[in-house]
Amino acid sequence: MKKKIKIIIFNILLIGCIFYFINLVIDKKIYSFIPFIRNHYKYQFKDNYQLDVKNYETEEATVKHLDYNDNSFKKYCGEKRIKFGENYSKKPIVVLGCSYAYGHGLQKEDSFSYKLSNITKRPIYNFSECGIDGLDSILFINVDNYENIKNTEYVIYIYMYDHINRYLAIERLYRNYENLFIDNEDISLPNKIKKFIIKIPIFKLIMIYYKETKILKKANILSPSNLENSSKFLKFIMRFIYNKIKVNFPNAKFIIILYDEKIGYMYNPVNIKFDLEMQKSKIWDELAQESKGDIIIVRTEDVVGFYFDKNYKLKEDIADWHPNAKAWEVFTPLFAKKYIN
Repeated sequence: MKKKIKIIIFNILLIGCIFYFINLVIDKKIYSFIPFIRNHYKYQFKDNYQLDVKNYETEEATVKHLDYNDNSFKKYCGEKRIKFGENYSKKPIVVLGCSYAYGHGLQKEDSFSYKLSNITKRPIYNFSECGIDGLDSILFINVDNYENIKNTEYVIYIYMYDHINRYLAIERLYRNYENLFIDNEDISLPNKIKKFIIKIPIFKLIMIYYKETKILKKANILSPSNLENSSKFLKFIMRFIYNKIKVNFPNAKFIIILYDEKIGYMYNPVNIKFDLEMQKSKIWDELAQESKGDIIIVRTEDVVGFYFDKNYKLKEDIADWHPNAKAWEVFTPLFAKKYIN
């Protein structure tokens, strides 16, 4: 009898240790878990860094890719670009987005935010960074910088084609789950149980996994159900960002710039088609209509009259899909004249 009790206690302790270790690994090294989690997909749903080198890169691009290390990232994205035009007296503008809004590979004077500040004579607070998205950058607004931007009149988010992939990535859903899916005002028992469960990393990961597979139900990402579900999810994210903006800046206009371009050849054509379907989705017009003018959708093609092609992209590094100085030089003054008072 004593032997059986010892065996039971040993097994409980062993299972507890394994459970604790798994939770620790998931919580601290979520990115290392992603390849394992993604093995169930029959297609490769790429995030913002993954390239299919074997099928879609030239030899030259492969060399660039291998050379794209921490030092080159610092070279193209390492400078802090938070404030422009601090001395201007007009109400400020907040810019959200990724490396497109940041100005990857450009001198700060050639970036969208700098040019817009210079043209409009407004202070601009740029919460964009390389590799992030609108959801990440809206969370940069906090008590430390809020006093300077509380009377913001415009919040501008530059959406580029890969953001849908970032919003659907398991690691980002894991990081933002509480913000997106937990209602802190809800005191019901199911919500309390949900809040308790997500404190345990392995259970939280399972819930995220379920959430992602519920959106992407079939192996073919271009299936009607996947496109519809992804569009609905993208709209949900945009409304979440919009609601955050209205809490912080009740009188601000939310301008979403859809960067229309001929996407770089290095991505999987299936993924490019999926990204473009999201870019053309009806949800953008729905957002504008439902907000009654508080959300303004701007397509770069409508402003400049054409899609940006290779003549408007960087050429010198692996990230040659980014807008070059010419793109912002053409777009920014036309945009400012039409949308910024």
